[in-house]
Amino acid sequence: MPEPTPWECHLQLPNDPRAPHIARHTIRTALLGHARPRELTDTAELLTSELVSNAVKHSDGPVTIRLHSHPDAVRIGVMDNHPELPDALPCTTDQDFGRGLHLVETLADAWGRYPLTTHSRTPGWKVVWFELSAARE
Repeated sequence: MPEPTPWECHLQLPNDPRAPHIARHTIRTALLGHARPRELTDTAELLTSELVSNAVKHSDGPVTIRLHSHPDAVRIGVMDNHPELPDALPCTTDQDFGRGLHLVETLADAWGRYPLTTHSRTPGWKVVWFELSAARE
């Protein structure tokens, strides 16, 4: 199989309960359309859904997803207007919430979060991102 060429896409969604569903399908279509394997695509779809769900729940503005695909990895970032940088919660069986970042931490090859500074077009916003290595392929 030929090595994938670098490419990226951006998706902006309203803060709406349907946003995670739309993000899942968009990420799946984009990655499979660019010949990424199903396992990497499935993981990217799940983790994107978790991050977009968190953004919709904790912010009150639009949510932006940026997907960067290059031969070595796929990196997806989710940007929202809630300034607090999230931490993964301890995973317990008695809670109905709080597993999203635990999944990201467990399944991603790398992940992080950072605030957007006053020098950006959206100061006070944040980005939560993850990366999946092409070695999974």
